[in-house]
Amino acid sequence: MEKSSKWLYEFEAKHLIKKDDGTQETILKKFAILKPNRRLREDGELFYAAETSKFAKAGVLPKAAWSTILSNGGGIISEQDRELYGNLLLKFRDLSFELQSILIKGEADRTETEKKRVDDIISELDGVRNEIQSFESSQIAIFENTAEAKARNRAILWWIMFLSYKKEGDSYAPIFSGETYQDKLVDYDKFEEDEVAHEFILSVTRRMTYLVTLWFLGKAEKHDEFEYFDKNYLKENIEKVEEEKKEIKMEKEIEEIKIEEIKSE
Repeated sequence: MEKSSKWLYEFEAKHLIKKDDGTQETILKKFAILKPNRRLREDGELFYAAETSKFAKAGVLPKAAWSTILSNGGGIISEQDRELYGNLLLKFRDLSFELQSILIKGEADRTETEKKRVDDIISELDGVRNEIQSFESSQIAIFENTAEAKARNRAILWWIMFLSYKKEGDSYAPIFSGETYQDKLVDYDKFEEDEVAHEFILSVTRRMTYLVTLWFLGKAEKHDEFEYFDKNYLKENIEKVEEEKKEIKMEKEIEEIKIEEIKSE
């Protein structure tokens, strides 16, 4: 498949359509994950920061508070790891504050130095975030209940809403319509409300969710990386579907045996 610099990854999905005459037809449909530009990345960072603040105000402890608790109480993290983690959090906080102080200005009001600095900060934040997430993966029980972790999950959904595209004619269009995040969520909710009618697009959305999450966590950035994870996803899901078919068949056979036993009594 031709790879465009506009997209992080493009893929095809088989859509099984039941025709009026009872037969079935398989149609290949194309989808893509948008490569976010600078403005979209800025919006994503602001959304993540706002969600983190929202959860913290609601009483969910932020990472810094957990770090303090672990430091004071000994915890399960070594002194060296606590220091490393603390430094990463401080760096992430300082970069976030610096980014927000620039972004609150209108783009026309920013100096050339500030515009260039925004790109550098976003790049640095991505690197620091990856280091933090790598550390937290070994401490998952503690850090999954922080304000940042909950905000991360919301941020991933935000990115899915804005990066998911489908091929319509000769061009791509967003899977989820609407200009704002809330508008797109309304569209997504409509899909979920009628799962049978939207079974295909929901299956594509689950595939998108898997791939966008990997991208957000810094596990996939290049086309080859996406392709590797996508193949694994499809393989696992095919195996899962086959297992479900076997279970359904077995249940049906057992039910038929029970019916035969009842008839013979």
